[in-house]
Amino acid sequence: MTDAVARQRIQMVAPRSAEAAVTEALRTAIRQGVLAPGERLAQADLAGQLGVSRIPLRDALRRLEMEGIVRIDGRRGAWVTRLRAEDISEIYEMRLILETRCMQYAVDALADEEVEEIVAMSERMDRDDLSPLEGYNARRTFYAHLYRSAARPRIRRTILQLRDNVDRYHILSDRAHSHEAHSELRHRIRERDGTGAAAIIRSHLEDSRDDLLATMDSSHSTDGEGD
Repeated sequence: MTDAVARQRIQMVAPRSAEAAVTEALRTAIRQGVLAPGERLAQADLAGQLGVSRIPLRDALRRLEMEGIVRIDGRRGAWVTRLRAEDISEIYEMRLILETRCMQYAVDALADEEVEEIVAMSERMDRDDLSPLEGYNARRTFYAHLYRSAARPRIRRTILQLRDNVDRYHILSDRAHSHEAHSELRHRIRERDGTGAAAIIRSHLEDSRDDLLATMDSSHSTDGEGD
C-alpha cells in the first residue's frame, strides 16, 4: 500500500439515511484502497469510527456484498473481496463490451460547449504531480462525466461499478497510466469521432487489463479471502 493511501481515513458523507451514508463511506474507502483487498472488516471498529450503530453498518455491508466488493461469511464476519485473475478477466471482458459502445454514444452526442470541459478533465488526470489516489479520482470524474453524455444511465452505472472494482488494484500497485492513449482520446473527442474514440478505449482497456494481470501474477496478490 502506498503512503498516500495509508494516510487516508474513511470519511462519512452527509446522509440521506444512516445506511446510505455508511454504504457510501465504505464504498469510497474500498474503491480508493483505504480498505484493502482481503482486509477483514471489524464491525465494532467501523461502527465506532463512523459513529453509527451496527444495524446500518450490517445493512450497508449487505448492500456492498450485492455489488461484489464485500464478502460476508456467516458468523465469521466480512471481508473486502480479493479478485482473482479470472475475476479481473471477466470484469474487463464486460468493460470492453460496455465502454466501447458507451464511448461512441457519448462522443457522438457531445454538445459544442461540453467538448473543452471534457478535454480539460482529461488533461487534469494526466498531471504528473497527482498522487495515485488523486489520479484515480480525476480519471473517475472524467469518465463519469463523459459517459453521462451517452444517455445510457444503466450502462454508465454498471461501467462505474466495474471500474471501481478493479481500479482499487491500480491504486495499490501505483502503476503509470497511458498518457499517449489519453492524448489520442482527446483528439478524437475534439474531432467528434465516436468510432475512433471507441477504438482507442478498447486498446487502452486491453493494455490496462494485461498490465494488471501481469502485476497480480508477479505479486501473487490473489491468494486468500474473497474467493
